[in-house]
Amino acid sequence: MPKTYHVKAVWDAEAEVFYAETDIPGLHLEAPTMAELFKAAEELAPMMIMANDSSLGENRAEQQGQPTLRSAAMELCFA
Repeated sequence: MPKTYHVKAVWDAEAEVFYAETDIPGLHLEAPTMAELFKAAEELAPMMIMANDSSLGENRAEQQGQPTLRSAAMELCFA
């Protein structure tokens, strides 16, 4: 079964940006709109997973396939 990661969009009213709370190591995102945050997560999350997930082994470049986002379900929170 594939490993599941989560990304939660949180609104920071003081800074007026959305930022991501996530369990993906090394993924730190913020953007002025939720659409931009999602786009950045879609582009960067698979790269961060490949770079930081030790369960993928040492020969990551030789692995068949790369992580992809199969579905988009972002939780919206207001801080």
